[in-house]
Amino acid sequence: FKDKIKRYAEPDYDSARAWLELDCELADLFARAALRLIKSAGLKPSSIALIGSHGQTIRHLPRTRCGSITHQLADPARIAALTGIITVGDFRVADTATGGQGAPITPIANGILFGKLPGSSAVLNIGGIANISVIEKKRRRIKITGCDTGPGNMAIDYLSRKLFDRAIDEGGRLASKGRPNWGIISTLVKESFFNRRGPKSAGREEFGAGYAEKIYRICKKRGLSDYDIMATAAMLTVIGVKRCVDINRLRFDRLILTGGGMKNRYLTSGLKQVLSPVKCIAVDSLGYPGDYLEAVSFAILANEAVNSNRYDLTTVTGSRKAIVLGKICQP
Repeated sequence: FKDKIKRYAEPDYDSARAWLELDCELADLFARAALRLIKSAGLKPSSIALIGSHGQTIRHLPRTRCGSITHQLADPARIAALTGIITVGDFRVADTATGGQGAPITPIANGILFGKLPGSSAVLNIGGIANISVIEKKRRRIKITGCDTGPGNMAIDYLSRKLFDRAIDEGGRLASKGRPNWGIISTLVKESFFNRRGPKSAGREEFGAGYAEKIYRICKKRGLSDYDIMATAAMLTVIGVKRCVDINRLRFDRLILTGGGMKNRYLTSGLKQVLSPVKCIAVDSLGYPGDYLEAVSFAILANEAVNSNRYDLTTVTGSRKAIVLGKICQP
């Protein structure tokens, strides 16, 4: 099922019927998962206020003739009907309708979760795509800036499967056996995405399988070993973050790491080196499990939506005005 989702999300896949069927399948799956979780916690569905469901991104197109388009599968109305619980979803549509790119939007939740920490904080979420949000306190108000930085785990995971038949580079062990090729990295970061200031966003269309294959071909042409290819791909993620910080002149006292990439010690070690003397800490050390921070974030965004709280994402997605994010679906 995971492989099917990945196949359907590839930029060259284009079957409306398959997407519509997957939309139903995912909504049904998520509804069952929510009900199982509620039961395992010893609760009843009637005691749950609402569900925040982001859905599965199937397309993210920041630049089209209609502006930005981003689409997630797993219809929240279907989840609401199957669970009997108010469900909030389609969080990104209002942002794209008002000129934003629809991503990243978790900086709102980051501001709520980490805005009370002393000084300024940055949250780096290393998922398939990496994104950063900077939370600054100004005159008792919180200012949030953020954008995608480039590839996160997407290219690393692809190359790990291709070269070593492993789903991920667990702990960064494969990359740690190689040496990054700085010439190749220098060439790759000259591409336009890395040199645009925020707001900016990306998806599989920019950094998916096609991009990973490009890295592979360039590295093989230069005679790199498989371990060196892994090290080069991982360090590209690191330098993408560093480039984003520099080009946007981002300043912060601490970097909070979250997402699957925070478990990759090769990545985290590289980040500590290039961002020194900034302190890098895992989000777990602040009491929030890194594996679940994104789920927590969309629960927060769902709560903000039902309370009609508006957010100005001008410095994050490029939207033109403060908006409520999410569609509220009644059961």
